[in-house]
Amino acid sequence: MLRSRAVALDEVSELKNLLSPLLDECTFEEVEYGQSDARVIRVLFPDRNTAYLKYASGSSAQEILQEHQRTRWLRTRALVPEVISYVSTSTVTILLTKALIGHNAADAADADPVIVVAEMARALRDLHSISPDDCPFDERLHLRLKLASGRLEAGLVDEEDFDHARQGMLARDVYEQLFIQMPGAEQLVVTHGDACPENFIFQGNAFVGFIDCGRVGLADKYQDLALASRNIDAVFGPELTNQFFIEYGEPNPNIAKIEYYRILDEFF
Repeated sequence: MLRSRAVALDEVSELKNLLSPLLDECTFEEVEYGQSDARVIRVLFPDRNTAYLKYASGSSAQEILQEHQRTRWLRTRALVPEVISYVSTSTVTILLTKALIGHNAADAADADPVIVVAEMARALRDLHSISPDDCPFDERLHLRLKLASGRLEAGLVDEEDFDHARQGMLARDVYEQLFIQMPGAEQLVVTHGDACPENFIFQGNAFVGFIDCGRVGLADKYQDLALASRNIDAVFGPELTNQFFIEYGEPNPNIAKIEYYRILDEFF
């Protein structure tokens, strides 16, 4: 669940100056947001419309650039937020997007879980049907393994946050599993890259779009299916996880690939 708090006035002043006059007369709340070093602010406009502003400095600015590029590209092909503005300076990178109105799949208390899970499956099926030939973003396994290695060497892997199956293991030992359990050929599609329920937005039972699109790119479809099914199981239970795969069109999922891409996710 997203939580918010007031934003320091000096930060607001800098951001408003960079995006003036877009943010004049707006109010701001900072959102507690995942494990990323990027910060997120909920922007409330005088007309009651809402937007989200992400900003970061240093190496984390690359995350904002990637989300900007991939959200813009995906906007004409799938349901994602509209980009209002993007600014990059020597000290900060900022992305302002319109909010998708609704709740994420995990928090959709007014929705029917059976329908929500089915809609998640359909949304991924539609995303994966986009022509991979049109996608300029490469998230194939050999590149993800290089990124995982870099994060490991930089000490950025949180061993305390490992899934239950890997609790107590050293990150280096988990990394070695990625080469011991290497799956077969990749089934390349356009993937979201972080297809957990929190990144699917719903109005009631209706899917309205994906958020947090910074990892969109060509990858094995199990990059999405593994993470989506893991979190569906945790939020909704195993029966609906089975239904998710059936609705997607994969009634006999590849268990080895599911496990593999969940291991890979430990590094991100």
